[in-house]
Amino acid sequence: MGYTFHNPALLKQALTHPSMGEDNNQRLEFLGDAVLELCASQVLYAHAPELTEGEMTRLRAAIVNEAALVRVAAKIGLKDHIRMTAECALNGGRERASIVSSALEAVIAAIYLEGGLEAARAFFDRLWLPLEIHSVKSVDDKSALQEWLQARGRPVPEYRVVAEDGPAHQRLFVVEVLADGKVLATAQGTSKKRAEQDAARKALSTLTGAEGR
Repeated sequence: MGYTFHNPALLKQALTHPSMGEDNNQRLEFLGDAVLELCASQVLYAHAPELTEGEMTRLRAAIVNEAALVRVAAKIGLKDHIRMTAECALNGGRERASIVSSALEAVIAAIYLEGGLEAARAFFDRLWLPLEIHSVKSVDDKSALQEWLQARGRPVPEYRVVAEDGPAHQRLFVVEVLADGKVLATAQGTSKKRAEQDAARKALSTLTGAEGR
């Protein structure tokens, strides 16, 4: 990792999956998501002055999305150190992208809480850089959908959770995306954010397909 914790209990919490009960990493994951976005934003702002706000938003999403987090986590063998129940592990928990990415976000939050933003940024730089910004593929489907709608004079899309299912450590969210009060698409995911992105992707695919006919 390149960072030594003075409070090992904080790292232990960051690596504790909700299947283990209380004192898990969910709250740290929430904070780590924001810290990670800030670190990525700083890099894009400093090293890509030619990018517009919209371009930076989409690239940031690509840099910190679930797939990118899993690739970064593999560099430090993070999945092998996540604390989870035997049942969760037997069910493929260590290979589940949502669990691995959440643990990495929690670790970043733990570093931030103990060492501050400078330590978190150093951790980000160590694992994410060098970053070939122009080779990063934009995958922020929510931004793409919003831009598509606004370019045609339509209101920004709205997202609403219509169902939640599963135990606390394996929640499944069902999300609808709407525009003009009409449902454009429905999707599900292990987090609201991921379900929203998938719903936006489906809606954009449907809308662009209809436009091309």
